[in-house]
Amino acid sequence: MFQLEEKQEGDNWILSAILAFIFAGLLVMFWPSLIAPFTFFEFWTTKGSLSEAIYGAWPMYAWGAGLTLFAIIFLGQRESGSKMELLFSGFFKSVFAGVVEEMSFRWLLFFSAMIMLPVFDFIFLGFMGIHLVEWLYGFILCPIANFFTLGYLESYLENNTNWVIGAAIISSNGRFRNGHTYQGLFGLVNSWFCGMYLHWVVFTYGLIPAIIIHFLYDFVVFSLAALSAQRGVYDFRFR
Repeated sequence: MFQLEEKQEGDNWILSAILAFIFAGLLVMFWPSLIAPFTFFEFWTTKGSLSEAIYGAWPMYAWGAGLTLFAIIFLGQRESGSKMELLFSGFFKSVFAGVVEEMSFRWLLFFSAMIMLPVFDFIFLGFMGIHLVEWLYGFILCPIANFFTLGYLESYLENNTNWVIGAAIISSNGRFRNGHTYQGLFGLVNSWFCGMYLHWVVFTYGLIPAIIIHFLYDFVVFSLAALSAQRGVYDFRFR
C-alpha cells in the first residue's frame, strides 16, 4: 500500500555520512588534492541568486504536487489522522530530509566517493594499468547518465581530465536512488532524476539552495497529503 511512513533502508546512510565527514575531512585536511577541483566546504557558499535557484525549481514542485494529486484523486489514497498534526509532522520530516539528505548525498558521500573510487580502481587491476572502474564509469555509466540528463551535467559527467567527479556523482546518487527501492520501479527512476537535478543545483548554486528545494518539494507533498487526510498517500518525496 502507498503510504507516507518513514522508510526502512537497507544501509544506514546517516552513519555512512558521519563516517564520511570524519574520514574525508581528515584526509582532505592533509591532502586537499583528493577532491580537486573542489574544497571541502566549497558547496556551503551560495553562488548566484538564491531566489533564482529556488524559483527555478518550480517544475519540481509542480511535478511532486501533480503526482500526489493523481494518487489522491484517481487512486483514492489518503493519509489518516488530524490535518494539523500531519502538517506539523510533514514540516519536520521535510526539514530533516532537506538538511540531512542533502548534506549526506550531495556533499559528504559525494566527496567520500571521490576519494574511494580511485582506490577501488587501483585494486581492480589498476595497479597493472588496466583501469576497469574508470572504464566502467567513463565509457558506460557517465555517458548514459549525461544522455538522460540532457547534458546539464556534461562538464562533470564527461570530464576527460578528472573521471572521478562524474563517477562520484553516479555513485552517491545511486545510493540516494537505492533508498527508494520500497517505492518500486517508478520511485527508483523518479528519485534518480531528482537526485541528479539536485547535484546540478549544488554545483551551480550551492548546497543551501539544494536543501531548500528539497525541503519545499517534500513539504508540498506532505501538505497536500495532510489537507486531503483520510487514508494513505503515495510517498513521492526525495527521501
